[in-house]
Amino acid sequence: MRKLFGFFKYEYGIMLLVAVLTLLLYLTQTMFTDIFGAVSILSLLGLVSVFVLPDVLLTWFIILAIMAGIFTMMVGIVYLPLIERLILVCTMPFLGGLGVLVKALGGVRESALSNKSNIINYTTHVNSITKLKNKDNAARFYERYVNFINKLGSKELTVGVTCINWAHNNQYRQLNYTEYKRVLKEIADVLKAQRLPDEVICYIGSGSFLIFSSKLEEALEESISRAVRKSIGKIKYQDQGVEHNLQYKYAYQTVNYRNVKKFKNFTDLTNNLKRQLETKIVVEYQ
Repeated sequence: MRKLFGFFKYEYGIMLLVAVLTLLLYLTQTMFTDIFGAVSILSLLGLVSVFVLPDVLLTWFIILAIMAGIFTMMVGIVYLPLIERLILVCTMPFLGGLGVLVKALGGVRESALSNKSNIINYTTHVNSITKLKNKDNAARFYERYVNFINKLGSKELTVGVTCINWAHNNQYRQLNYTEYKRVLKEIADVLKAQRLPDEVICYIGSGSFLIFSSKLEEALEESISRAVRKSIGKIKYQDQGVEHNLQYKYAYQTVNYRNVKKFKNFTDLTNNLKRQLETKIVVEYQ
């Protein structure tokens, strides 16, 4: 019930404002007819000022209105009963305060909806564990790169795709999901720290990371890859006080004007990388 109220409090605020305004006008029309016109005008001023004046000016406006009303009703010669004086003094500040409440609740609701939209947008583009771009983003990036290769026809334009796969990751996932997530995040952190800033790193699921690189010197590529392999090789999977060494498989494919038709889409690329990984599994267990 508390959550339900938290969700509908903006609507409750509007209902309260409408109910108070309706009741006030009804009572003044039936019981205090002498001040009905004045109350109507003050009600309108109170509500309009909420949406016209900034918060600071609105606060001072309400304070000055209360002071002016009290001064006029108490010091001036007014032939009205005390109850009618109180209604006139309190109408505009009270409705203005309710208007401020509704406005504030509306701002909170708008902010919450905006945050929700941002979160949904973020989670559809980024893997929640690794904080890396997901498979869909990887596919869009690769296909955009392929379009550039086809469009420009440059012999120099080359994209290198490195696949790093955590072997047997599904077994570790079933064993201890919390530790599985920690290891994935640690691998991702190593890649973010040690790969080049202009490389695009994605997590495509099933323990596989893709790294898209521009054409690099062979010595530089080997140096970076060696450093990454050394770092992720130090990551341990821990369960019930026992440390497990992890195994990784690597696949690499360059795409340029010579073979772009063979790898014209992301599926062709990933199928090729999977075949490379499967071959490495066979070699590993021979």
